[in-house]
This record gives sequence, structure tokens and C-alpha cells, in this order.
Amino acid sequence: MKLILKKIAVFGRNFDIIKLVIDLSKINTVLFDLDGTLVNSNEIIIESFKQTLEHFQPNKNYSRRQLIEMIGPPLKETFKIVSEDEEKIKEMINFYRSFYTKHEFEYIKLYENVIETLEILKNMNINLGIVTTKFKESAMPSIINFGIDKYIKNYAFLGSVPEHKPDPKPIHHVLNQFSNVDKAVMIGDNPSDILAGKNADIYTCGIEWSLIKEKLLETKPDFWIENYTEIIDIINLEV
Repeated sequence: MKLILKKIAVFGRNFDIIKLVIDLSKINTVLFDLDGTLVNSNEIIIESFKQTLEHFQPNKNYSRRQLIEMIGPPLKETFKIVSEDEEKIKEMINFYRSFYTKHEFEYIKLYENVIETLEILKNMNINLGIVTTKFKESAMPSIINFGIDKYIKNYAFLGSVPEHKPDPKPIHHVLNQFSNVDKAVMIGDNPSDILAGKNADIYTCGIEWSLIKEKLLETKPDFWIENYTEIIDIINLEV
């Protein structure tokens, strides 16, 4: 057992994060959230929420912060803020998806060093997976468009299992697709990602570019990265 001390910068201040780690060198599986983690889809998501809510609640205004806080859960849960009626929620989801699909690639882009890091991880024979709260038909266009599917071929979509993050079952669904998992880490920008990892009893990693960084930090992830290349540092840690 070794004591690993990692210093990170948060809100202009330096914090020491201390973590007792056992057999960290055996991490051979990396799981990613999709939106806000691998692809910067925050603005299209925010705009899709804005357009949908303006259509169905024309007399109510939502702040940007309120829209940001809607990111993460399945749409079916998010739109319960408007109505509990199942048919109304379906209409809202269809409207949201129609706008999102039409304008998706006007907004979405990859985060810096994503493909380069995935290529290195693949060459290291690291198991790679995605755990998302999007349905397959909504998630795959981004995955394919940016070439992520060349490196990641194991997924848990919304509907792959009945539960969704922060329940651990979507993570278990992906882990069960590999035959050689030693240690795994879940990387994400939302508290549900970190909580799902903790509930699955695997390591967790938060990211500096999260739009809700304060809430993400409150979940106390095991690691924190400011750039994708730091994932390699985590994998290469000697203990």
C-alpha cells in the first residue's frame, strides 16, 4: 500500500488530495460518460432544453444555470418539472430530440486530446467503454461522427439495463462485456457518473471542464484531471 498525493488546482487555489490506493497499477479498464466528458455537447443540450421549455412553457423563463442543472438525468425524469403526464412528456422528448438532431453538429465538438488519449489507451490494451444516459440512437451519431467507435466498442446506453446512473448496473453491464477486468475507473462530468462508479465499487475520476464542477467535487472522486493526457498518468502509476 502506498500513499498517493496529488495536487490539483480548483477555483484558483491549490488543494492536496490524498488517496490510499491498493494495486492501482492494475487499472486496466477505463469507462467514460459521453456528453460533457468525451464530447462537448453542453451547448446543444442547453439550447435543446431552452427551445423545448419555451415551446411547452411559453410564459416561464429558465436561467442558464437552471438549464445546466437539468443535464445528466434521462429526459423522461427531467421533463417531470413541467408535467407528470406521460403523453406530455413524450411530446417534449420528441420535440427535444428533433431540435437536437437537426442542430447537433452545429454545436458538438470533441474535447482536446480525446482521440490521441484513446489511441494510446487502446495501444496499451486497456479495456474501454462508455456509460451514458442517452438511448443508443441518440448517442451513436456523435460516437461515429468523431471516430470514437474506432477505439470504444463496449457501451451501456439508456435502456441497456432498466436502471440508470447513479445505479451501478449500467457500469456492471459494460464491465461484464470484458473478460479481464482487474481494476476499473469511471470518468465523468456529472455527480451521477461519480456516484455510479462508487456504487459499482470502482475508482472514479472527475474532470476540470465540468459545468457543475462544485457539485462534482462534492462527490469526492478518487482522481481529478485537467486534461485527457492525465488519464495515462493514472494508468501508469506505480504502487
